[in-house]
Amino acid sequence: MQRTLMAALALLAGGAATAQEVTAYGGALRVREADEMTFSVGASYSHPLSEHFALSLSYLNEGHPLEHHRDGVASQLWVRTGYNKPGWSFGAGAGRYYFFDTTDLHSPSGRRYTNDHGWATIVSLQATYHYPDSRWYNQVQINRITPDSKDATTALMLGVGYQFNGVKGDKLHLVDATTDESVSLMGGRGIRNSLRSEGSTIAALEYRRAVGRYVDWTVTAIDEGNAPQSKRNGVATQLWLIRSLSQKVELGMGAGWYFNAKVPDGNQARSHKAGLVSVATRYHLDKHVVGTVNFGRVVTDYHRDADLLLVGIGYSF
Repeated sequence: MQRTLMAALALLAGGAATAQEVTAYGGALRVREADEMTFSVGASYSHPLSEHFALSLSYLNEGHPLEHHRDGVASQLWVRTGYNKPGWSFGAGAGRYYFFDTTDLHSPSGRRYTNDHGWATIVSLQATYHYPDSRWYNQVQINRITPDSKDATTALMLGVGYQFNGVKGDKLHLVDATTDESVSLMGGRGIRNSLRSEGSTIAALEYRRAVGRYVDWTVTAIDEGNAPQSKRNGVATQLWLIRSLSQKVELGMGAGWYFNAKVPDGNQARSHKAGLVSVATRYHLDKHVVGTVNFGRVVTDYHRDADLLLVGIGYSF
C-alpha cells in the first residue's frame, strides 16, 4: 500500500487553491477471458496539478463475475485537455491499483474461498462535459485493469461529479489545526468478504486528533459483532491524509494497524493483528458537532477480510 499512500499524500497535501473534483460512477464491466459481464461502481477524488495535469485517488468495485468479488484503491496521473471550462474535455490516466479479491477455491470441504491481495496496472480514458455556470459535470470513463496473475477487466462507467473551487485544502474551519480533537460514536454494518457476504451489526468509538494541517491520527475501538463469521473486536490506530473540500466538508484516507482481542472462528491459523484501510467524509454541523461517514476494509492474512460501513456523530473540542 505504500505507493498508493505516497500518491495520496501528494494529492491531498497540495496547497494550491484549485478546483478539486469528486465523482461517483456506475456502469458495466467485462471479463474478456471468461466472456462475462457484471456491474462496476466507484468514486474518485481528483486534484489538478496544472491546466493539463491532475492526480486522482479512486475506490473501484469490479462487481461479481463468476468466482471473483474484486475491488480496490487506485492512484493515477492524468493528462487532460482542460478541466475548468464549459463544454467537453478529454483525458487519459495511468497508475497502480491495489486490489482485494475474494476467490472461489472449489473446495468440497474446509476453506471454500480465499482473500487475495495484490497490485495491478490501471489505464483510463475519459470524456467530461462541464455545464455552463455550474460546478456540476457528467463524465464517461473507460477503465482497463490488468493484474499480473488474474484476468484483466474492462469497465465502461458513467459519472456525475462536482467541483469544489477556491479551497486551499487545509483545515480552514480551525483557528489552530494542531488542536483539533474529537470523539465520535459510530454504528453500522460489517460485511465479511466471502462468497456469501455475511453481514453483522457493528459499532465503533473513535478518538481523532489533528497532528498537522493535512494529517489526522485516530484510535478506534471496534466491535464487529458476535456472529461466528464476524466475531472480532479490538483497537485500531490510523494516520489520515485529510483535505477540506469546503469550510465544513472534509475528505480523507487512513491506513494503519488493527489489533484484535478476539478473532473470528476458523480452522486456519488466525492472527491477532490485521491492517485497516479507510475512506471517510466528515461534516462540521457547527463548531463542536461533527458527523462522519466511514468505509473501512479490514485486511487479514487468514482470509477473514471485511468491509466496515459506519455512520456516526461526534463532539469536537
